[in-house]
Amino acid sequence: MKNIEDRFKFAVLAMAAILFILTADVSAKDEWLQVKSKNFNLIGNAGDKDIRKVGTKLEQFRETFRQLFSGTNLNASIPTNVIVFKSDGAYKPFKPKRADGKIDTFIAGYFQPGEDVNYITLSTEGDDADTYGTIFHEYVHFIINTNFGKSEVPPWFNEGLAEYYQTFEISEDQKVKLGLPQSNHLALLQQNKLIPLDTLFKISNYALHQNENHSRSIFYAESWALIHYFVQNGKAEGLNSFLKYAIKDVPSEKAFQDAFQLSYAQMEKELKKYVAQNSYKYSLVSFKNKMVFENEMTTTPLPEAESSAYLGDLLYHTNRAEDAEPFLQKALALKPDSSMANTTYGMVKLRQKKYDEATGYFEKAISENQQNHLAYYNYAFLLSREGLDENGYVRSFPTDKSAKMRELLKKAIAVKPSFTESYELFAFVALVNNEELDEAVTYLQKALQFQPGNQRYALRTAEIYQRQNKIKEAMEIADKIAKTADDPQTKANAENIVSQIKQREEYNAQNEAARKKYEADVAEASKNGGRQVLARRSSVEKKLTPEEIAKREEESQIYSVNQSLRKARDKETRVIGRIQKVDCKGNAVTYTVKTDTETFTLASNGFEELALVALIPSVENTEVGCGANLAAINSVITYKPQTTGRNAGRGELVAMDFVPNNFRFMDTSQNYNHTGDIYESEQSSSSTNSENSGTGSGEELNGAIKNALRQPKTGEKREIGLIEKVECGARGMFFIIKSAAQTYKLAASSPQSIQMRGFTPEITKIQFGCNLKQVDIPVVFTYKNESDAKTKSDGELISLEFVPKNFVLEQ
Repeated sequence: MKNIEDRFKFAVLAMAAILFILTADVSAKDEWLQVKSKNFNLIGNAGDKDIRKVGTKLEQFRETFRQLFSGTNLNASIPTNVIVFKSDGAYKPFKPKRADGKIDTFIAGYFQPGEDVNYITLSTEGDDADTYGTIFHEYVHFIINTNFGKSEVPPWFNEGLAEYYQTFEISEDQKVKLGLPQSNHLALLQQNKLIPLDTLFKISNYALHQNENHSRSIFYAESWALIHYFVQNGKAEGLNSFLKYAIKDVPSEKAFQDAFQLSYAQMEKELKKYVAQNSYKYSLVSFKNKMVFENEMTTTPLPEAESSAYLGDLLYHTNRAEDAEPFLQKALALKPDSSMANTTYGMVKLRQKKYDEATGYFEKAISENQQNHLAYYNYAFLLSREGLDENGYVRSFPTDKSAKMRELLKKAIAVKPSFTESYELFAFVALVNNEELDEAVTYLQKALQFQPGNQRYALRTAEIYQRQNKIKEAMEIADKIAKTADDPQTKANAENIVSQIKQREEYNAQNEAARKKYEADVAEASKNGGRQVLARRSSVEKKLTPEEIAKREEESQIYSVNQSLRKARDKETRVIGRIQKVDCKGNAVTYTVKTDTETFTLASNGFEELALVALIPSVENTEVGCGANLAAINSVITYKPQTTGRNAGRGELVAMDFVPNNFRFMDTSQNYNHTGDIYESEQSSSSTNSENSGTGSGEELNGAIKNALRQPKTGEKREIGLIEKVECGARGMFFIIKSAAQTYKLAASSPQSIQMRGFTPEITKIQFGCNLKQVDIPVVFTYKNESDAKTKSDGELISLEFVPKNFVLEQ
């Protein structure tokens, strides 16, 4: 795939001194102009006539696409700057670099997409086909991806259309040639076997990137040939129809047949004949009215400070931040209050993690221009980066900082509502601090109106839905992205959400099965009449000894941890052990693992994709990194055994779940009533009346519950009260519990860290989670009596034991 990001994101080499000399030399001789057309901002040191010619050609290409794809909205939210150099020599210092850090001198023109601005660069020298081919190709991708979303459009369609349009030619301002034969594609197709259509149409964006060059070349050629065939055989309208079907998730084969009235088998026969012919026609489209844009263009001289700012901004956006510095320094030396130069220089310093310097540039940019949305946004982005740990994660933002970020982002949105990154960053801040989630979703929906199909925005929406317990909505989004994403990190993040939701569904299903079993037990007990106590064991009269109670609590905890473990996937192995050592060499990380029977090594490529889960509160803040000391922590270690390679040890480390020292694997496929030991059955018609409620079975039940309750340990307190709500945020989970004396805010690292039991059948009404509202069932709660000023909590919650409404706790 001719993805410009892949082709031009190269390593940065220091050329600051050389570029400074070049800048001084060029700016002393050249006059820079700015030409504004309807849809492009052009600047250059070429002549006014040459710059206008470039602007006209780009506008004509855009208008041709608009008219042939009626209904497509081309009013993109991302602006496009075009820099026109007077010669190839003037262009050379600004061409993209190869992987070895050297200038790619063979580039005649290119299109660099960006999240805030696109750049097109070219010189007035050279052949038009070489200069504009890549630009037209990538501009088609920009239009398709912005309007429909890269994940929504099949790769063969997206690439085939871009290949078809890249040979665009126009004469007399109204006669357009499209689909000129491409000899390299034809030679490939005539010398190689075609990819079966069923295979071609199933190739995802992600899979396309994994293919080798030869396979990708055939993919491009065959995709071009399909588009060429449809247009030349009067089926161009079918392209619009197919696109609509694809976006509506109509199965590929049905969408193809309905759009083109051809089966796969018929199309394969037609395509073989088509590529075997000796001559090819192209499409000639003559528009009724000439496409003339000269009258809409304006030209103004561009001061040296501004031209230097543009060149610095270009270099920054082509991943050459170090090379951008001398141009930005020159721009600020000539015009210290340049809002654009201050903003871009702040972005350079931000990338260099020089946050204090970046802050000064952003504040200067804002003070000089209150309409600079990029300055507001990047200032907020800087504040969001300051709290990240070495692995790129953040637990929470301080209240004052989150308020400052929201203020800056709302100003950026007010100035430029179409700049969608402001909406996404606002949602990120809301998600981290677990606040204003509804507003965040509204903002993301606005962003997706400007950029339909943007997978980052959609995935952020799924994360918020998951936090809001809107599981169905979250699953639909994440599952689709997991199947269609081309970016490995986006794909992995989506798959992680899908996995979490599936684990939650499994857990809920197990709880539901346990609840139904309990209800059946209660119903069966009621048939026998009389007052009785139901227990997990068959002998209801026998009282549990303290040792038996401790044993059952231990079993319940281990079972709960087993339920919460990350589920092993296909070809993954799990063992219980400890990480003795973490060694880093570049991006390669080696882990020494010790189990009860052996010691071996595992490897990973960095820490970014490593899944870490703390199922014991004592290690909640443990950091996993180079040289980390993890030998004291028991873990369930999940890895993929290696099949090839010499340096991966036994395999690739996938996940670590930190577990109690007494942990062992248990079979969670069998229901295990770990939520309670004793329940009072519904009374039969012969039971005692309310006047006798303090005697007989009531006293026996209270006595049994008191004996079974968990006893507080040193430093712990126990009270009885009602749960008012459960709050979840970046600082953790908090239970708000009201006793007769006061209201407590108690912290819990996760639901699994709390020992829960029930002594009343009413607990089946409770659905535990972050959105839990008031519970009218009395609960005996035990907590560590240690307040925390940082989280404003009264201590750490240890256990919740739900009891009947007439239960009295004697301290």
